[in-house]
Amino acid sequence: MLETSVRGLYLPNMLPHSIPSFQNQEPGRDPSVMSAPPSALNEISRLATFASRNIADICSKGKPTCLQCLKLGKDCVYSPKVVRSPLTRQHLTYVEDRLSAFETALSKLFPGGDVDNVVASLLQEHEPRHRKSLSPSTSSKESPRPRPESKHSEPAAEAVPQQADGFDWAEREISLGDLADGMAALSIKPEGAGYFGASSSVVPLRTITEHGFNLDIPSPGGTTSFHRTAPLKSHLISSAPSGLVEQAFIDAYFLNYHTSYPFVHESTFRAQYHEQIPRPHGQAWHILLNTILALGAWSIGDDSSDLDITFYQEARNHVQQASAFEMGNLTLVQALLLLSNYAQKRNKPNTGWNYLGLAVRMSMSLGIHKEFPGWKISLLQREIRRRLWWGVFMFDSGAAKTFGRPILLPDETIMDAKHVLNIHEESLTPATTTMPAEVNGPTKYTGLIAQTNFHLKTNHVYQRLLISSPTITIEETQELQKPMEEWYNELPIYLKSPIPDEPDWLALMRSRLMWRDLNMRILIYRPLVLRWASERWKSTNASNAPEDQAERECRLHCLQYARTTILAMMEYMETHVCTRLGAWYILYFLFQAALIPILFIMTDPNSPEAASWYQDVETTKTILNHPSLSNNGLALRCLDVITRLCSPTSIAERQSDMQTQFMMQQPGQLFSDSGAFGLFQNEIGGPGAIGIGPPSAAGFNFGEWVNFPGQENFT
Repeated sequence: MLETSVRGLYLPNMLPHSIPSFQNQEPGRDPSVMSAPPSALNEISRLATFASRNIADICSKGKPTCLQCLKLGKDCVYSPKVVRSPLTRQHLTYVEDRLSAFETALSKLFPGGDVDNVVASLLQEHEPRHRKSLSPSTSSKESPRPRPESKHSEPAAEAVPQQADGFDWAEREISLGDLADGMAALSIKPEGAGYFGASSSVVPLRTITEHGFNLDIPSPGGTTSFHRTAPLKSHLISSAPSGLVEQAFIDAYFLNYHTSYPFVHESTFRAQYHEQIPRPHGQAWHILLNTILALGAWSIGDDSSDLDITFYQEARNHVQQASAFEMGNLTLVQALLLLSNYAQKRNKPNTGWNYLGLAVRMSMSLGIHKEFPGWKISLLQREIRRRLWWGVFMFDSGAAKTFGRPILLPDETIMDAKHVLNIHEESLTPATTTMPAEVNGPTKYTGLIAQTNFHLKTNHVYQRLLISSPTITIEETQELQKPMEEWYNELPIYLKSPIPDEPDWLALMRSRLMWRDLNMRILIYRPLVLRWASERWKSTNASNAPEDQAERECRLHCLQYARTTILAMMEYMETHVCTRLGAWYILYFLFQAALIPILFIMTDPNSPEAASWYQDVETTKTILNHPSLSNNGLALRCLDVITRLCSPTSIAERQSDMQTQFMMQQPGQLFSDSGAFGLFQNEIGGPGAIGIGPPSAAGFNFGEWVNFPGQENFT
């Protein structure tokens, strides 16, 4: 065997005549290199020129031009430097670890999706043309069989304001009747409301408006709003025996709110309030005190009460006086965290978002997300830090999902704070030196632990829903709910079903967890429902088109989760006392669930299943008419919107008559008189409560039920 070795380049059995000449021939015409890209052809040409020389004619290595080539009148060509990966176990391990890290990152970013398909989808638009033209033989392994292209769920259209500053917002007043709501469910127009993204609660209503349903007309006759100033705290305290009012609201806070969100150690706070121990951090403690008073007053009041606003204004004044942006301590983090939730409950979503953002940043500046195992602090102080961090984590994750905004929390690998212990509050005191054993049963911290685990498992799912490209396939959609199934399977039995003689706080804790789980499943499948509805509304022949069975099953999953939510809430209202905090979460999850059967009715009113969809709506209306919600302005507003979207009239009795009258109407009369849709008159008086019918440019004019001015505004 003849080998030619030149400057480290080994050419086995390569004689000069065995190398094709590229000097007088176009490389692309040689069949042996037809599939090679230009860069490869240039390299082959260089190697061939180098190898075709006689051994005696080889360069003498002089630079820039060697004497031998100069004498022979030839180009001076040196062999290229060969760079090879080291064939060592260490290098291979490095490559494997690096590949594994990339795959893990991709699987977190695109949960449930096949990594190979995700990579192919990401690179599809950026792949060079010559790569696509390569013959299959150039692949290092056999290509898999082509899969049938599945439909993609188009990202929900996001509403944008007309002006560049249209997202600007101002929430200086607390109002009971403004359109803005802390649930981001009715803020249909983005002007002045801030940005609410594609996963927010308002998306279904925005989709309806984009297809001709007009939700934006002035209130007929005008509604007179008036302002009432909340009493000053000093006047409120002076009108009652010393400390009696504050003590009552502190008790209300720990009875109604603390059982759901135990971020403040009760015995420590009460000792500080009675000045048995020092009150820490100066004005920061007074911010916390007044926030607790505000939440306590809110939890036992209703929309006609304004006592909580008195304490909120006092807390806000302390925030301004304390220069909260220029300091940081645990007491202030507690106050900001609670302030954020209070502001959201009082329909100031963006204000609450800002308070929460400051709490998150301040928490990390204090290292609350870290464990510091060698730090010599008391067991109670360490546990309070854990409770506070996971409370911040839980609130920020939930708020982002509510408003359709990105989650900006640190990665799970960076947060090494241990999870909260499932113990009774009295088991851990400032004097405790041995960590108590966890309880195998419900405690006030059980809900915090379970909800933290829920967000840890589902935050990456939510982030995938926010990404518009590549859009989610049906297969990915079906895979996205697996983290919720894992979370549910890991729950203790007392959080899956009621236990005998369970207290109301435990019933609310368990129910709220189940509602949140169902809501996340609805969010996963809702884009498919909205796309299906949009296609039906835009095309008159959509009902005759062949339907993807897998996509239909996804829609039915969404409908089933919505129905399960509605029925679960009906059972809760019938068997438990509904506090104001419980009512807030019922409205938040119920309204989102109720819009799913309404979308089905509006899209396919002739379906044999329409009667069951109407039953879902009727159950929803029964819940909203519950006596415990009789003085809840948001409940009445949601009820009005649902009534207008879908009439309570029995589908079995009216459907055929509606179709006949609809076909007999002149085009200009369909939405303007008491013809076909006159049978959907508002049940509380007056025409215009439009029900089911195809969308049109004229639209459904029930904006007065959504965009009506406030009844009572409190400054």
